[in-house]
Amino acid sequence: AISGSIVVIDDNGKPVESAIITGATIHDHTTQRLRVMLDRGLAGWVVRHRTAALIADTSQDERWMLQDYEKEALTSARSAVSAPLLVRERMIGVMTLVHPQAGFFTSEHMALVQAISDQASIAVLNARLVAESQRQANVMTALADSAAAITSSLKLEDVLDQIMDQTTQALRVQAVTLALIDHQTNELVVHAATGSVKHLLLNARFQMGKGIAGWVAQEGIGIVVDETRHDPRFDSNTDQRTGYSTQAIACAPLRYRGEVIGILEALNPEGNIFDQDALLVLTGIGSLAGTAVRNAQLFEHLQAAHQSYRVLFEDSIDPILITRWDGHIVEANRQAVLAVEINKEALRQLSISQLHTPDFELLGNTFENIRSGKTLSYESSLRLRDGHEVPIQVSVRQVDVEGVSHIQWILRDLTERKNLDALREDL
Repeated sequence: AISGSIVVIDDNGKPVESAIITGATIHDHTTQRLRVMLDRGLAGWVVRHRTAALIADTSQDERWMLQDYEKEALTSARSAVSAPLLVRERMIGVMTLVHPQAGFFTSEHMALVQAISDQASIAVLNARLVAESQRQANVMTALADSAAAITSSLKLEDVLDQIMDQTTQALRVQAVTLALIDHQTNELVVHAATGSVKHLLLNARFQMGKGIAGWVAQEGIGIVVDETRHDPRFDSNTDQRTGYSTQAIACAPLRYRGEVIGILEALNPEGNIFDQDALLVLTGIGSLAGTAVRNAQLFEHLQAAHQSYRVLFEDSIDPILITRWDGHIVEANRQAVLAVEINKEALRQLSISQLHTPDFELLGNTFENIRSGKTLSYESSLRLRDGHEVPIQVSVRQVDVEGVSHIQWILRDLTERKNLDALREDL
């Protein structure tokens, strides 16, 4: 034979590895090139029919499809023989040999090739299983490393940086982008990017359903496109705008509690062809990233809310005290310190009952009536440090402080109102 090929397929019939020999030269990394042959060529016919085939004259048989690596005359007649690699009825792949002379191969040759294929199939299966085990181990390692890195911080900026780094390392790509869905405008907004597109794409907006990223966000399905120019979903306008040449894309949705919140996109891997596990790895990182991003966002919102509460707490014109459910004071704002004329540290040593007499009939002996979520109000007198008492209106409600239930007491000075009431009484 002058040339030949072996294609190894997975259990779904997709090529996972291959090699072509022409003369004395072996060409590997040809899997992408041979995919068409599995669809329309002799090898594909053998796989579908699970039987060996002999072609006496390739120019007269529609099952033969000329390959790019065949440099001889396009009209030359040849002989070809092809046999399946089978192990216990399990299809492993297909072997094909070609001779420059038409009618060269005979039925004895086909039987010999089939015998060789039967022996080779066992070795190929064992090697494939080892390779699959190694790939699975690599996938698990990549996901474990990604999980440890991505969840190491609750700061959104750090989380995004870790997602970018882990995706780049796991898939060995030139660029990575992460976009989140803006539900108000129904657009994808790029929040993080790496590579030469970083400064060009940050904060860029894309329509849902437009381009490969928009399609993934809308459908919630990950995808790998090894040749973008052949995919109708690819939007070349982005490349024209950024000057970047996108050859291959892997894109997976970001999910949080089952809901798609964005996409994670990897561009241009080494060799411009993604490994067969690329989508599995990217989908796994996407699931981790979705949870990490949402948790970081919620944490930042919580911090912002906490900061707003602290500002309102400290700047309130009314004295505010926070106590445990036993009435012990744990926090006081600036106005409370000024009102009772006791510093904050001393206040934290007191009970609320030492500052005024709570209305236990309204509140309950253990303040159980506050647990309903209602705000209860009553009038009392605030005992100052010098022994004087100031009439106050007390508003009491349950609040959560850093996830722990407390009681909030707002004390409003009624001195002016009482004086006006007394004046009205005098009149």
